[in-house]
Amino acid sequence: MNTLVLILTGLVAGLFSLSVIVAVIVGMRVRRKSRQAANVSRIMEHALQFEHIGVLRFQMSRELVTNIYGHTLPDEGITTKQYIDTVHPDDRHRFSRFLTELSLGQKSTDECSYRFNVAQPGDEPQWVYLHNSAVTEGRMLPRDIVCTLRDVTDMQMEQQQESDLALRYQSIFRRSVVGLAIYDAKGMMMAANDNLRELFNLEGDHDPYYYNVSLFSRQPFRDLVDTDEVTELHFCSHFVLLERGINKYMELQLHPIRDDVGTIQNYSLAARDVTEERKFYLKNRQNNRQIIKANEAIQQYETELQYLMEKCDMRVWKASFRDQEVVIYKRLSQYERKMTLAECQEFFVDNAEAAAYKFTHPEEVFSQPVTFIRRMRSIFHDTDELVWDAIDSIPIFSKDGHLEGCFGTIRNITPLMKAQEMLKEETKRANDSARLKTVFMANMTHEIRTPLNSIVGFSDLLPMIDDPEQKQEMIRVIMNNCDMLLRLINDILEISTMDKSAIIITPEEVDFAQTFNDLCESLRQRVQEPAVSFLTDNPYITLIINVDPRRIQQVITNFVTNAVKYTHEGHIKVGYRVEDNALYLYCEDTGAGIPKEKQASVFERFVKLNDYVQGTGLGLSICKAIAERCNGEIGVISEGEGHGSTFWLRIPVVIKKKEEAL
Repeated sequence: MNTLVLILTGLVAGLFSLSVIVAVIVGMRVRRKSRQAANVSRIMEHALQFEHIGVLRFQMSRELVTNIYGHTLPDEGITTKQYIDTVHPDDRHRFSRFLTELSLGQKSTDECSYRFNVAQPGDEPQWVYLHNSAVTEGRMLPRDIVCTLRDVTDMQMEQQQESDLALRYQSIFRRSVVGLAIYDAKGMMMAANDNLRELFNLEGDHDPYYYNVSLFSRQPFRDLVDTDEVTELHFCSHFVLLERGINKYMELQLHPIRDDVGTIQNYSLAARDVTEERKFYLKNRQNNRQIIKANEAIQQYETELQYLMEKCDMRVWKASFRDQEVVIYKRLSQYERKMTLAECQEFFVDNAEAAAYKFTHPEEVFSQPVTFIRRMRSIFHDTDELVWDAIDSIPIFSKDGHLEGCFGTIRNITPLMKAQEMLKEETKRANDSARLKTVFMANMTHEIRTPLNSIVGFSDLLPMIDDPEQKQEMIRVIMNNCDMLLRLINDILEISTMDKSAIIITPEEVDFAQTFNDLCESLRQRVQEPAVSFLTDNPYITLIINVDPRRIQQVITNFVTNAVKYTHEGHIKVGYRVEDNALYLYCEDTGAGIPKEKQASVFERFVKLNDYVQGTGLGLSICKAIAERCNGEIGVISEGEGHGSTFWLRIPVVIKKKEEAL
C-alpha cells in the first residue's frame, strides 16, 4: 500500500514536471514566433514606407472605406461614394466598374490606375496618379476589397515628358522647313520628313523607288561619295529625276552619324530647293546690267538737260546764308558764276528796298518754298536790258532745324511776261457777260499752274541732284504741291457735285477726341511759318458721338488752310467742345483779320479777300453747305483788319459717351 502510494506520488510528480517542461518549451516557441511576426511586420512597414504604399479596405456591405496602413484617408474613413467622387471625372466610370467586378465576385484580384484628388475640400484639385492592386476577402456577396495604393505620379510624369519629347523631336523632324531623311549604313532610306517627301515626290511611306535602292547608287552621290571613306558632303546640284518629274536646283548636305568608336551607323541627308534663289540671283545679275545701262542713260539725260537749260534760258542756283554766297550752275558738275549776297542784291533794281530786306532777313522769306517773279538785271547774260526772271526757292535746313540756305531755279520769262501783257490787253476786250466765269477760269489756271510748275520743275531736277538732303527736300516740295493741287481739284469737284445734288452726309459712331487728335497731328505739318504756333484745345479724353467724320475733317482743314494763308506770326488754335447737345468747332488765328463789311460774304463762292493769296474762294462756301446739310450753323468772328479771326461751326450731335480730361 505504501509502495503503491509512493509510485503514484512519483508518477504525479513526474507528470507535473513534464507539464512544466512542456509549458516552458511552448512559451519559448510562442515568444520566438511573436518576435518573428514582429520582425516581419516591421520589415513590411519599412517596405510600405519606402515604396510610399498605402493599404485600404473597402467594406462593400457597409459602403465604408478605411485605412489599413498609411494615412490616405481620415482615421474614421469615408464612404465608398465619397471615395469615388474624389477620383478624376475622366477615370471615375472605369474605377466604379473595377470595384463592382471585385465586389460581385467576378474577379478575385485586379489592378487599376487612376487620378486621385489629394487636396483639401474647397481647394483647387491636386491630382496624383495611383496604381491600385486589389484582392477580395470573404465568401459572402458583396465581398470586402483590400487594396494597396502606390503613388506613380512621378513615373507617370516622366513617361509623359518622354512621350512629349519624342513627339516634339518627331514633329521637328517631320515639319522642318528643310527636307530631312535618315539612311542606314548601306545608304538605304529609313525615314523622311514631309518636306523631303514633297521635294523628291515620294509615294507613300515605303516608296520602293527610294526605300529599296541605295542612295550611293544614284546620281549625283554615285560620283561624289567614296563609300570606303564617307566624309561630310555639302554641294549644290541640278537635280533631275525624269521618272519622278523632278527638275530642280537643290542644296544637299550629307552627314555621316558615327558611334563612340567612329563606325558609321547612319547618314542624314538635308535637302533644300534653291530654284527660286537661283532665279533671284540671275535676276539680280540682269538688274545690275540694267543699272549700268541706266547710269549711261542718266549721263545722256544730263547732257540733254543741259541743252534744254540753255534753250529755255534757265539756271540752277544755291545760296548759303552762313557763307553769304550764291552759286549759279549751268552744268551739274561745275558752277557758272559765284557771287556774294550783297553783289546779288544789285541785280534787283525793281523794288530794290524790298529785295534788300529779303536778303537781310532770310528767315522771314526763305524759310518756306516761294516763287518770285521780278524785273531785274540779267544775271547770266551780258546785257543792260532789264529782264523778267521767275525764281523758285526751296529752303535748306540743318539737322537742328536752322535755316542754312536755299536753292532753286531761275528762268528768264521775259517772252512769257510780254505774252501775258498782250493777253491782258486781249482779255480786257472780252465780253463782260462772261466775266465771272472768265475770272474763275483764269484763277483756276493760275492756281493749278503754280503747283504744276513746282511739280514739273523739281521732278525734272530731281534726277540731277546727288545730295540726299536736297533730294528729300525736293520730294517734300513736290508732295506739298501735289497735295495743294489735289485740294484744288477736290474743291472744284465738290462745287460741281453741289450744283447737281445735295452734299451726302454719312453719320457714324466715332471717338471724336481721338479723331480730333489725329487730324491735328496732320494739320500741324501745314504750319510752316517759324513765327506761328499751332495750338489745339481738346477738353475730352473720350467723346463718342454720331457724326460724319470726313465732312467735319473737311471743315476743320479748310479753316486751318485759310488761317495758314493769312497768319504770319502769333498762333493758330483749333479746338472744340460740347454744349447743349451740339458740337462746337472753332479755328482761331492772329492773322490779317476780316473787315466787318466783308464778313457776311466770305462764305460765298469765289470770294477772296486777297487776290494774291493762293486759293479758289470755294473752301468756305463748301463748309457752309456742309453746315446747312447737318442742320447746323457757321460763322466768323473778327474785330477787323489786323486783329485775327475765329471761324466756327456748330452742329447737333447724339452723345453716346463723354469723358473729360483732368
